[in-house]
Amino acid sequence: MPADDVFAAFAAALADPPPELAALRPEIEAAIAEALRAGAAQWPDFTVDPSSFASAMARSVVRGWESVAALAELHATDLYLAQACAAGDAKAVAAFDRAHEPTIAGALRALRLADDVAADIAQDVREKLFVGSPGKIATYTGRAALASWLRTIATRTAVAALRKRTDNPLDEDAMEALPSGNDTPDQQYFRATYHSEFKAAFDTAITSLTAQQRDLLRHRFVDGLGLEQIGELYGVHKTTAFRWLEDARTALTKRTHNAFQQRTRATVSEMRSIVRVLESNVELSLRRVLATTR
Repeated sequence: MPADDVFAAFAAALADPPPELAALRPEIEAAIAEALRAGAAQWPDFTVDPSSFASAMARSVVRGWESVAALAELHATDLYLAQACAAGDAKAVAAFDRAHEPTIAGALRALRLADDVAADIAQDVREKLFVGSPGKIATYTGRAALASWLRTIATRTAVAALRKRTDNPLDEDAMEALPSGNDTPDQQYFRATYHSEFKAAFDTAITSLTAQQRDLLRHRFVDGLGLEQIGELYGVHKTTAFRWLEDARTALTKRTHNAFQQRTRATVSEMRSIVRVLESNVELSLRRVLATTR
């Protein structure tokens, strides 16, 4: 395909092309050509339309044009595979399955799902990716590794699916224990004086938990799952899920308490205040920390 067509497709797909775009044309064409060469070398059994691929590269540079260097940072071979799948190339879809079915299965195993639940959700993920015009695979930008993107999709699909598998409402009361405007003077003093120390102690404590404990807390206080849903996620009864969750909360509280005391050498009365603040702040702090990590 002529370079003119490839560059024109790239420029047309930019949300906010800069005045100097034409001057950068040689570097842009070289970056696109290199990405196409890398994709073809990695996936020799199929091809992508060069103009469509150039458009996808342009769309991947979010918030308008950034720089030619941003193009070189894209995961070009992953984007090449995703674009071929989005175009409906059967060989590309087969290559995707060989390369990434284990990625999706591994993400679901990490959630400790029951085997039958994991199989159903894996199928849901595949349908989400490839069914429709276009499927979700067309939204992959190449800014993160395809495997990482797929793990996120699988985890979010699992949470969404489990919300639909039960008619029981979420226990909203357990999720609403946010900071109160009726703090005692001691608590008001604590918040004003030790806010940064408390935040640091909490962050230290949360990172010291096991991966399963953090996942349990995330499912409860970030994703909003009820005990029955969490139990189904792990293939256990809701009473076991409750016990695991309480163990995680207890460990988090104690470790935050200890980390705070070590950082501040707080007095006995101040330590009483931290216990009260912990009880009112735990959900808010969990949402702050866990909502941004997957």
